[in-house]
Amino acid sequence: MDNNRITLLTKIAELYYMQGLTQSQISAKIHIHRTEISKLLKEARKLGIVQITINPNIKNSSNLQKFFIKNFNLKNMIIVPDTTESIDLKALGEFAGPYISNIITSNSTIGISWGRTLAHAISNFTKNNKKHNITVVPLIGGPTGRLKNDYQSNRLVYLLSEKLNANSETLNTPAIVSSNTLKEELLSNPNNQIVFNYWDKLDYAIVGIGSNLITELEQWKEFYKNSNFSDIFKNTAVVGDLLSHPFTQNGDFIDISKLNIISIDMQKLKEVPNVIGLACGKNKVNAILGALNTGILDILITTDTTALAIKKIYDKKSQM
Repeated sequence: MDNNRITLLTKIAELYYMQGLTQSQISAKIHIHRTEISKLLKEARKLGIVQITINPNIKNSSNLQKFFIKNFNLKNMIIVPDTTESIDLKALGEFAGPYISNIITSNSTIGISWGRTLAHAISNFTKNNKKHNITVVPLIGGPTGRLKNDYQSNRLVYLLSEKLNANSETLNTPAIVSSNTLKEELLSNPNNQIVFNYWDKLDYAIVGIGSNLITELEQWKEFYKNSNFSDIFKNTAVVGDLLSHPFTQNGDFIDISKLNIISIDMQKLKEVPNVIGLACGKNKVNAILGALNTGILDILITTDTTALAIKKIYDKKSQM
């Protein structure tokens, strides 16, 4: 086989397996038909250019799944095979999108949060015109800084509503405002009231899980810019948050009465029949464990290595 062929196969394999591009994206990038891309990937595997290995730590993901369902009273646990740290979120989204879009039913109301993890999942939702009478709403206000539009809840609401052929409503307020007076004004706004009313009748809530170890990321800084939310995360007990409500590893929520946060109340979120949490990575392990301990999540979607790391901490604490 000539070197040009080897170079082509290697390039396609790198784009697909290492950079996480879809076959359609590769097709557009190198101007080869999508069906040919699939054949070339098979050829690359056959020649040994791509070597797929099995993670020896995951001998039985079914047992790991059962562990989480039993110990955290989950309805389901989706364990995504890990890839590489750089494309964990993409892999998570590729699994989460089709799974969630499949379980959502007609005549339902969906609430969503914000962030990269949700953006990846929503981009992978299966477009469905058969389901009907679905409404999508945000569960929290927007950023106080200039967060990338792709990650904002109102934008994600719009994208998800298009995927599901659904209705949508937006929340026109920051997540954290400067005073209680302003908060009350925004809460009484008729347009925002429409969204708040939907919070009382949610069937699904799809949420990311924040971590105390990601406060240096630009997206985190922009979301909470010019607010004193970061002061809460200086509390050594805080490991993460759900919709800007910080919690400890034991699942206890921290008092945030001094903050003027506009998001769904955690007790109300707990009453939602299907709360789906998405998160993965080394910097989210303690945060995911804390989120599980709140008792709010009904379904968790994460990677195998993240799940194992959470179980390790859980087992260690149980032996103490």
